[in-house]
Amino acid sequence: MPLLEYLRWIAFTIFLLSSKTAISASFTDSLGNTIELAAPPQRIVTLAYAFTDALAAIDMTPVGIADDHDPQNLHPSVRRQLQHWVSVGTRTAPDLEQIAALKPDLIIGDVNRHQASYATLSQIAPTVMLPSRGETYEENLAVAAQIGTLVGEEARMTARLQQHTEFMQQMALQLTPFNSQRILFAIALESGIYAYSDSAYPGGVLKAVGLQVPESVGADHRALQQLSLNEMTRINPDILLSGDMGETNVLQQWQQDPIWANLNAVKQARIYTVDGNYWAHCRGMLASESMADTLLNTLSAPALMTTSVQ
Repeated sequence: MPLLEYLRWIAFTIFLLSSKTAISASFTDSLGNTIELAAPPQRIVTLAYAFTDALAAIDMTPVGIADDHDPQNLHPSVRRQLQHWVSVGTRTAPDLEQIAALKPDLIIGDVNRHQASYATLSQIAPTVMLPSRGETYEENLAVAAQIGTLVGEEARMTARLQQHTEFMQQMALQLTPFNSQRILFAIALESGIYAYSDSAYPGGVLKAVGLQVPESVGADHRALQQLSLNEMTRINPDILLSGDMGETNVLQQWQQDPIWANLNAVKQARIYTVDGNYWAHCRGMLASESMADTLLNTLSAPALMTTSVQ
């Protein structure tokens, strides 16, 4: 083979290996529906925070995002990776007209929220339904891998998932001094205190970095459990991450009760305030890495009763 022809062949091979998949591909979603994509999608609309996180993790920005009418609802670590996007309304009821106006070539919807809208969304653009609401940490990583395949970036997503795994393992090593203590994340509302079990997404993140979530939370297979003060005393976490939401909440009332002082977290001054919106609602590699990094910085610092973290 002449040298010039050989060099052209090498260049073409490198181009194929470094480019997105250019041939048509089929993808079967969580509803069992199969879509055919002639080329990797370029104009993607995401209807759940986790799907946006997955794309941002491989430096892709959707043209439309269901951000509940406020970009601040997206985790800061996700927003930093995104370029310009258009809000398509709420995750519960996305704006179909706005989605259509964006002329997407792919819509990624939540199988638990948007199943009823599948037919309508599919008339706008190829639509896949994947799990997001109620998914576990492990399930989220599996969905991210699916999204990588869906958008023609399987290799990049695989590499990013490996990077994420290594990051969380390093965080676990550095958090080893705390892995004998039981740590509880709970949302503090005016209506009550809601604790997250190890089967809920935040609990899965805590487990991924080697921390213990009290087994008595969610013992009846519930991801979220409302607690009374007596139940909190029985669980008796060593560390409490309180996702305060609202100016007043039940936790403030509990602190006036003598029983409160008996909690291990109170005795050790290991109660920290976290952003309840991000911790309870944001899922994905970027959000999880930020949570782990913040945990390390917070727990390694001198114990304070009200240390605020994201």
